[in-house]
Amino acid sequence: MIPIFSSLDMMQRALQVTQTAIQTTGHNISNANTDGYSRQRVNLTTWTPYPGIGINAARGAGQIGTGVNDDAIVRIRDQFVDQQVRDNSNENGYWSALSDAYGQMEDIINEPTDTGISSELDGFWQSLQDLAGNAGTSGTGTVVLQNGAAVADTFNYIGTSLGKVQDNLNQQITENTKLINNYADQINALNSQINKQEANGLLANDLYDQRDALTEKLAQLVNIKVTKVPSGGNPSPLAEGKYTIEMVDGTGASYSPAATLVDGAALTNNHLKATIDTTNSSAPTVTMAMVQSDDTTAVSTGLGKDFSGKLQGLIDAYTNDYPSVLKSLDNMASTLATEMNTAYQKTAGYDSTKGDFFLGDSSGIVTALTIHVNSNLTGSDVKANGLNADGTAKPSGDNSGATAMANVIATNAYAIDGTGSDTMTLKSYLQSLIGQIGVNSQSAQQFTSNSATTLAAAQNRRSSISGVSLDEELTNLIQFQHSYGAAAKVVTTLDTLLDTLINKMG
Repeated sequence: MIPIFSSLDMMQRALQVTQTAIQTTGHNISNANTDGYSRQRVNLTTWTPYPGIGINAARGAGQIGTGVNDDAIVRIRDQFVDQQVRDNSNENGYWSALSDAYGQMEDIINEPTDTGISSELDGFWQSLQDLAGNAGTSGTGTVVLQNGAAVADTFNYIGTSLGKVQDNLNQQITENTKLINNYADQINALNSQINKQEANGLLANDLYDQRDALTEKLAQLVNIKVTKVPSGGNPSPLAEGKYTIEMVDGTGASYSPAATLVDGAALTNNHLKATIDTTNSSAPTVTMAMVQSDDTTAVSTGLGKDFSGKLQGLIDAYTNDYPSVLKSLDNMASTLATEMNTAYQKTAGYDSTKGDFFLGDSSGIVTALTIHVNSNLTGSDVKANGLNADGTAKPSGDNSGATAMANVIATNAYAIDGTGSDTMTLKSYLQSLIGQIGVNSQSAQQFTSNSATTLAAAQNRRSSISGVSLDEELTNLIQFQHSYGAAAKVVTTLDTLLDTLINKMG
């Protein structure tokens, strides 16, 4: 038979285990609003029954239970759902970066409005039409110069503003690269702490949560593959081990050599290094490489720009989208200046000593940033009448000069992109550019919305699994409270039995 003191020992364990369960429930309630916290529970198993198996084992009716054991305190987590969250976070990071970049671009282009470049071109064209319709009268030339200056100023403003956003994207690429390296440093430090605890058979649940939160933030910036590496020593079978984190491309394939950001086996980490070349401002480049934490010794080079995430979105906007729009604006400004100057040189108001209508920088290069109206010109230099074949002025009242200048904007077609494969008017080219920006922006916004929806769904699934429900925890608390009281009642009963046995027998 089992001694009565063994029954007391059993109930002592019951009280201890129930107290552990209450402690764990309190920990859950305390962290109900902690970001990244996973609900924890105590795994309960039965204690070794009596008698044990063996040739000398006591004989009786059969094995008798000896109580409960708190086998482990584990966190409730689903690795598959965690991977879904990381994948969706990575996709959302990419499209959010692109959407934000295009949103700023649309704000600067500011079309269609009464103050955008399209409206200013219309005003310039209308002033030339007025000049043509009032040939031989004075005053309209000054309006033409003013409207031409408004067009140039709008080009300057858009070019300068887009350039500032592009510079900001440059800074964001650098800052997010540093953020990636900071996350890698922190994850490696957590790996070291987890390794020490697991080596002693413990489960570092709170450290696991911190590491997973950092890993999710890292996944938003670049695409990663997470591999678990067992800790040394005497780890529990439930131990999650250390993380080895490798940067992979958008399809999940490894680079060659592997771009290992965090090495769980060696308890070391590397850094991502961005080299930004702005030598050619119209075509900047970004080269990514994995280097050791000294930021000099290369580990994996030529990572390209196919690693997805927010960082790739910033790089794509910086190296592709913004340079493309700026180049289109430069081509348009250059074409406007060249063709308008050619038409202006064939008017009676042209004076070679004063120069052309539109000018560029000191070397004569015209871009969206440098285009401006010749400050030497006055209203009397802008006349409606053109020139005869011999270079003499056509009679007063002729409007061929003003008409030719107006045709530059809305009638004549040019190979504005410089390839000659397609010709269109300046107005049509501008409308096409604005339309393309709008389509790209809308597409980025749609993908951002879609990816945000799938991310939210994955996060909700994870919350339903790992999140703390206060109602559920309070229910558990009541259950454990009753269990504790019942165990205490058994102890009281055993105490009465002992009193009878010791004090009231014979």
